[in-house]
Amino acid sequence: MRFWGALLSAMLLLAIGSLWVYSSYEDRVGSAGPFFLHPVERQGNVTYMPYVHIHTPTSSLVEASCDGSGVVEAYDVITGEVVDNHTVSGHARYQFVLPREGDYLVINNGTSKLTCSFRFIKNYPTEAVQNSIYISGSAFALLLALVVWRWSK
Repeated sequence: MRFWGALLSAMLLLAIGSLWVYSSYEDRVGSAGPFFLHPVERQGNVTYMPYVHIHTPTSSLVEASCDGSGVVEAYDVITGEVVDNHTVSGHARYQFVLPREGDYLVINNGTSKLTCSFRFIKNYPTEAVQNSIYISGSAFALLLALVVWRWSK
């Protein structure tokens, strides 16, 4: 019974320690840019699409600062989904979330040139990692409570 109590306590501390690891780099900021984003050019059935490649090691809150006129779109390279879409006219500063670790493409889907820079202001564990930590921590806590309750009888 003591073995199970010690094992479950260690596993619970491991789950809590995992949250601490993420909190240690939450406020580490990074940046990308400034980048000159030329608009997407379409001529017949040929499309020239200049893009910027951004990589993040985790889910991140990003602050974008853009000057010019256009439509800034961010795409997830793996899924091809649009993660963010903002129309810029003059100067714009806005925030968006990159939902998972990986690579993203940023394009200007407007008609004029843009200059943009991106600053990663918060880093978070992805939703899948958060869910696994919370579920495993809860399960270990419940099992530990059961072992302690049975041990006290």
